[in-house]
Amino acid sequence: MMRTDVVVVGGGVIGLAVANALLRRGLEVGSVFPPASDDRPLASRAAGAMLGAFGELGGRDDAEHDAGFEFRLRAQRGYPEWLADVCDRAQSAVHQARGTFVIANNADVRDRPSVQLMKRRADDVGEPAEYVEQEDVPGLKPNPHHAPALCLHLPGEDAVDGDQLLAALAASAATFTGWTHVSDCVAVVRPDGAGWSVTTLGGVEIRARQVVLGAGSRSFEVLSADLRRAAGLPELYFGKGVSCIVGGGPAITSTIRTPNRAFACGIHVVPRAGGLLYLGATNHLGSDHDAERGVQPGELHTMFDEILHQISTDIRESQIKELRVGYRPIVAHGRPVIGATDVPGLSVATGTYRDGVLMAPLVAAIVAAEVAGDEGPANPFPANLEAGAVDRTSLVDVGIRDIIAFLHEPHGELPYDRAEQLRRYVTTLFEMAVTENGQHAALRDQIRDRLRQAPLNETMHTVFRQIVDDERRGP
Repeated sequence: MMRTDVVVVGGGVIGLAVANALLRRGLEVGSVFPPASDDRPLASRAAGAMLGAFGELGGRDDAEHDAGFEFRLRAQRGYPEWLADVCDRAQSAVHQARGTFVIANNADVRDRPSVQLMKRRADDVGEPAEYVEQEDVPGLKPNPHHAPALCLHLPGEDAVDGDQLLAALAASAATFTGWTHVSDCVAVVRPDGAGWSVTTLGGVEIRARQVVLGAGSRSFEVLSADLRRAAGLPELYFGKGVSCIVGGGPAITSTIRTPNRAFACGIHVVPRAGGLLYLGATNHLGSDHDAERGVQPGELHTMFDEILHQISTDIRESQIKELRVGYRPIVAHGRPVIGATDVPGLSVATGTYRDGVLMAPLVAAIVAAEVAGDEGPANPFPANLEAGAVDRTSLVDVGIRDIIAFLHEPHGELPYDRAEQLRRYVTTLFEMAVTENGQHAALRDQIRDRLRQAPLNETMHTVFRQIVDDERRGP
């Protein structure tokens, strides 16, 4: 049996960053995580590792939008010093792609407003951002039919090589005499007297005063249902992401990306060490890791189609080195879950969704300070924060909007105002299905009467027109 001060469950960027932060405070730390494998892939390895405080703006329509941006910006501004400390201790380098170009085209009606929002917010907080011409974006070579309408350069928005960062964090932790790595999966975490007991699948038992769960979307699997409820933890889901590493591609030296789109993070090409390029990424919400295992041809089709047409047609001649799958952790309220839970001695660090690599230093500083009893950075996302009331109207509006955008992929387009008509039609049908609204009940009766009176397929067009016109006129 092994004893230590703190057990950190998880070996991704978040878990290793937390371990390093605790070790720097003189605590003994046992990190428990298995080697990366197809059965348990690391979200950190599948991530583009973009440090995108501004790049994530425009695609999120939830209550924590402003708090999320402020948190990302704090993390981005502190990243250079944190990364330099990690590399110095590890005696290794982490490749960085300097700057980001965000391109907007007509593939999504929200592209231009999202890019314009990024520019306004950058101006508001004094960060550099400038509009540039297409020819001023190194490596950008889209299909002429998909030329960008707007390009924004964010020189302070970098990206890192995720593989090298993971290696540097592990090497940094190994320099501390108080660090132990147990290469195994955790089976169960449970209270043990005044402390905690952690048991691995291989039968290793570790006793510690405190435990930090930082294993991404699998963080809460190691707790019993009763313990999860006592800790006040929300349901944890994942956004499955598929990405690709290619070699022999065009000379792209800075990240090129679109804004977030239709349930996903847009498309992006990120330079990696050794002349490789990271291509990403898809997104599919799920809760069953086994059911979502592997890569589907449809996921690759959309990603490659959009990257080749919208970023660089030359990427079609590169060589695929590796396909990667990751499960980005997300909870229902969309915010990270950080710090102490309602059960003493149990802390969490997850729910960072697409921002795990960016947020890791700040999340680690918050968790380590709480565990050590020190004063640390302010935590806007405590683990026991109430989710608050859900604005269902906004949720439906945004969800339907993204469904319509999703149906357009790849490079689909509807003429005239058909997309807006389709949005109104689907929104009304959805509300009719899930609400007891009197207005919708009356409409439902009218539609039934029409179908009885004229049982013809052409009647569906009349129903479509009625719903669209009624919604456009309003009450």
